[in-house]
Amino acid sequence: MINKTHSSYLKRFSIVFLLLILAFGGLNYLIDPYGLFGTSRVEGLSKIKPAAATHLRLSKPYQVRRYQPKTLIAGNSRPEMGMDPAHACWPDSFRPVYNLGLPGVGVYRQARSIQHAIYNSDVRLILWGVDFSDFLSTRHKAPEPGQWPPAQQTYESNLVVTAAGEENRHYRVNTLKTYLETLISLDTTSDSLMTILQQGNQYSSNRLENGFNPAKDYVPIIRNEGQQVLFQQKMGEIERRFSRPGQSVLGEAGNSSKQFRSLAYLLNSVDKQKTQVYLFINPYHVEYLRAIHSKGLWEQFEQWKLRLLAIADQHHAPLWDFSIITPYNSEPAPASATAADELKWFWEPAHYKQNVGSLMLASMVPGWCQKNLETPVGVKLNSNNIDSVLKIERLKIGNISTKVK
Repeated sequence: MINKTHSSYLKRFSIVFLLLILAFGGLNYLIDPYGLFGTSRVEGLSKIKPAAATHLRLSKPYQVRRYQPKTLIAGNSRPEMGMDPAHACWPDSFRPVYNLGLPGVGVYRQARSIQHAIYNSDVRLILWGVDFSDFLSTRHKAPEPGQWPPAQQTYESNLVVTAAGEENRHYRVNTLKTYLETLISLDTTSDSLMTILQQGNQYSSNRLENGFNPAKDYVPIIRNEGQQVLFQQKMGEIERRFSRPGQSVLGEAGNSSKQFRSLAYLLNSVDKQKTQVYLFINPYHVEYLRAIHSKGLWEQFEQWKLRLLAIADQHHAPLWDFSIITPYNSEPAPASATAADELKWFWEPAHYKQNVGSLMLASMVPGWCQKNLETPVGVKLNSNNIDSVLKIERLKIGNISTKVK
């Protein structure tokens, strides 16, 4: 009798447990808090994805394969919130456009994510924003020729193609495993509930279906505390980042690094697919540039640009420099919490607004979007102008640093 009762209890418990898993899984699939599954977004229920920001490395590789873009925007968090895939300038033949910007990841992972996105795809154009701090390191150890690509990282098992350019035979199984783990996770359920509760908050953190970060979560901070709070916080991070001793952009061999090799490796892969790549150096506010100069890294900054141009030229990839000092990145840093102190072109020293991204797009592909700019937002680098551009910018930052002192 006791055994029968015990057996009946276990059976009921198992049924309830299974029903709970199915209920949680159904909720998580319906709400899709990270945009992982591609479930249709429902106004008032799941359109805004506040939890997506902390799961982009998980979701974006799957999103981009599902989105089937003709154009990719790639890089880190700067182009993710500065380059709008829905901009009116994109011609129909280059749509849809997906923003593959991944905050906080290095050059190798950016390159692998691009390689994953374009494998057996219809991608025609890639705009890749490269960032000085992503190439700067104190731990450069150039791989030996036989060691490239580097040893596979854990995340690469969820990419459709290996670093060597071969199809990942385990991709579908790994995808299914990732989906199942996410569906039945209590963390996902918690994020699903939070997603529902945040639908009425128009300033919640969000990522759109096209991968873009509209950065609306910055708005209440600026309104309530002032933009100077964002500037002060970011400048503290920048100062610490550039204060580390022994930093350089080149490896022990003196002419390369894992970051540069990752860039060249990706460009070589793209060459074989006849996809056009535009490289661009992200815009930085002049306070960011002044930090590079004051920490003794300006020479490294120039070496970085020279090496970028050499690689870009080798692969026939245009290289645009939007880090030059212009009126767009020279607005005085906000000094108070008043609305009058809010900057037009930048959120904070490291992240530009999408109105700057619009000017960048018009500069790189002027035939698509005509804008008559009295002052250019950037310059296309080549072997004929690079020395003069570096000299002019060296003089500008020197004058700015002298005035600050």
